[in-house]
Amino acid sequence: MGLFDYLEEKRNEAARRRRLKDISKISTGIALGAIGGILFAPQEGKKTREDIVNKSKEAANQAINAANDARDTIEFKAYQAGEQAKKTYNDLRDRAVLKKYEFDEDVEVAKAKAKAIGEVVKAGAEDIKKDVKNTTEEVKDTADDVKEDLKEGAEDIKREVKKSSENVKETVEETKNKAEREVNRK
Repeated sequence: MGLFDYLEEKRNEAARRRRLKDISKISTGIALGAIGGILFAPQEGKKTREDIVNKSKEAANQAINAANDARDTIEFKAYQAGEQAKKTYNDLRDRAVLKKYEFDEDVEVAKAKAKAIGEVVKAGAEDIKKDVKNTTEEVKDTADDVKEDLKEGAEDIKREVKKSSENVKETVEETKNKAEREVNRK
């Protein structure tokens, strides 16, 4: 999942939250309208009270169902975020293994070249030693660069995973609080 996919997913998630909030408002309005209709209907008191109790239970069940749906959605999104973090980590690990393999090949090639040059040109042994030393330093520098890039990538992943985890926790807490407020309002 690339950055654009991630941003698109976040945008879709925000739209789903807005729709859930709108549905909650509509459900509350319907429940309040039904209760108002019952209160003003020309029925005997006992029947009206029974209707109010039944409608209240029905509204509470709807709120609980909406909260459960929201919880399921959040759990699914958390699972998806975790899977994406694992995939990103595995991709980076695979790239690191590939870089190490390429590095090892480069080292082997450099060693083979140094040995061949040493056998062919014994008279220029000092020049060859300098070349091998420079090549080794370049290989070390390259290794240090690759190592540093891997560390930075791992830190970036850690931050993203932590941020995703915090976002999921906040969303779960907000949904839980919203559902509790809706149930308490009823």
